[in-house]
Amino acid sequence: MPGTDLAVIQLLWDLINQKTGELGKVDFLPQKPPFDFQSPMEQPFPRCSPEAQGVDSLYLHRFVSELVAHPSIHMHQVMILRHGHVIYEGGFDPYPAGVWHATYSMCKSFTGMAIGLLIGDGKLSLDDHLVELLPDQWAAAHAPLLSLLRYREITVRHLLTMSTGVAFNEAGAISGNDWVKNYFESGVKFQPGTQFEYNSMNSLMLSAIVSQITGTTMFEFLKERLFVPMGIRKVFWETSPKGLTKGGWGMFLTEEDAAKLGYLYMHSGVWNGKQLISRDWVRAAVSPQIKTDQAANPEYGYHLWMDCRPGSFCYNGMLGQNVHCFPDIDMVIITNAGNAEVFQAGVMTDILRQYFGPTYHPSEKALPENLSAFRTLQRMKSQLAGEPVTHMMIARGGWNRHHTAARVSAAKRTRDLFRGVNGVTYHMNRSGVGLFPLIMQVVHNNYTNGISELTFSWKQGLLTLTFQEGAQIHVIPVGFGRGKQANLNMNGEDYLVSTRGRLSMNEDMVPVLSLQIAFPEEATERQLKIFFTGPEQIELHWNESPGDVIIADTIEQITIGSGNANPIMENLFSHMNPDIMQRTLQSAIQPVVTAERE
Repeated sequence: MPGTDLAVIQLLWDLINQKTGELGKVDFLPQKPPFDFQSPMEQPFPRCSPEAQGVDSLYLHRFVSELVAHPSIHMHQVMILRHGHVIYEGGFDPYPAGVWHATYSMCKSFTGMAIGLLIGDGKLSLDDHLVELLPDQWAAAHAPLLSLLRYREITVRHLLTMSTGVAFNEAGAISGNDWVKNYFESGVKFQPGTQFEYNSMNSLMLSAIVSQITGTTMFEFLKERLFVPMGIRKVFWETSPKGLTKGGWGMFLTEEDAAKLGYLYMHSGVWNGKQLISRDWVRAAVSPQIKTDQAANPEYGYHLWMDCRPGSFCYNGMLGQNVHCFPDIDMVIITNAGNAEVFQAGVMTDILRQYFGPTYHPSEKALPENLSAFRTLQRMKSQLAGEPVTHMMIARGGWNRHHTAARVSAAKRTRDLFRGVNGVTYHMNRSGVGLFPLIMQVVHNNYTNGISELTFSWKQGLLTLTFQEGAQIHVIPVGFGRGKQANLNMNGEDYLVSTRGRLSMNEDMVPVLSLQIAFPEEATERQLKIFFTGPEQIELHWNESPGDVIIADTIEQITIGSGNANPIMENLFSHMNPDIMQRTLQSAIQPVVTAERE
């Protein structure tokens, strides 16, 4: 059984059994810096009303309202541009606008840009062969005998169009430190160029090619050639254990900077009058290059997807990270979300395509300003961001008197409960659960050391939770009505955390503190319900969102999906009850932990 398969099984087993510390076979090195709140956005797009660019404010209001209303959609940020002007931008509490966000596979399109730059420089061609571009790495590897000829056929074009057929896939990111070597030592399942099979390790190999040619990381190369000239400064891209820019994931980028990179390709590689990347390359990259056999997204270009309008394209990352580019109407729509969707094939995408698909035609001229409609749009944006909105009060009698009494009663219960636990520490009866959702732990190779203690503090109406996780102390303020933001350092990496709370009583009249523990830079979040079951004990019910997609993807990774075609693995998992496997995984995502008062 290949080492990659064993590593996936071992990690899955460790997560199910809530083991802590460094898991998997990849060395952990802290990389992620804190987000820069101080520096201004460089080369920002101008702002204006939607009407100034031929778009109806009420149309945008209906679009955003529908996104918010659907229970399966979890929006974080949205930005909409027309004619190079931002006509809508907003965050969805507890996710503030303007903070960089994990892109996941969206960054694959920027890896494609690095290849386009080298081709434009004459240093690379689409038909160059992978083994000739990385000769030392190829010579040091031991490719399977049956795959030797197929490896020699793989070209840059095959890497860009996800048609290499190499079996070493995303699961390899937890199987060891040398991903390039493991890529070359995996099997090739079909003749390169004959099928589409999405594989993030193809992007990693493109990054390795860029480093081989330039002598620096792909991230540094893109900074020099694109990011700095375009004012993209608030950006970070993780590296592999061997120092390569990951290429297919690991990037943090603001919505506005993502919009710039969409705008660049939508305008043939020109930014502020300068041709930054070849016009011919852009034209080829945004044209269909291969059929995908995916009904919702049937065509793929060079490391990007074709979209729903003629000539349109999309940079896509899982869970709802998208840059939709519609050249025919000169619009760019950027989304950050935490949805249970891997590609653009979920409810959020359906709604977006309903509103901005081929039948939508905004005005080519400015519309008359509609102050009332614009104010309605702005008021909704403020409400979604959690900002206080003034409401007209009922002077006397009826609903307002009852509502006020209920609110006063709830406030008293809150004060009484938290005064009773102020300064109290609870010790966990087991400590395999961490603040990070499981997908964050796996993607960043940053695993929990387990929460062992929780201390409550109630001072001047502010609730603060102090978690002891391994040797680290995490101080988390809780907002009631709007998320409270704090910084969290997890094993040397800095992350924003924004927490929103609600106190209620369950059917047994047990007080329950429900917490949304959001990580504004990420697509996943923790939910925690604390049941105050007695004077000496509490019960913590953990969950994370999105959760189901983690289960589905994990099962696919360890069976026959996502490039894994090992017959031993297929035979092993064919004898396992998938329902039992799913319930077992569910227990890892939704653990229940009791804690005793000190």
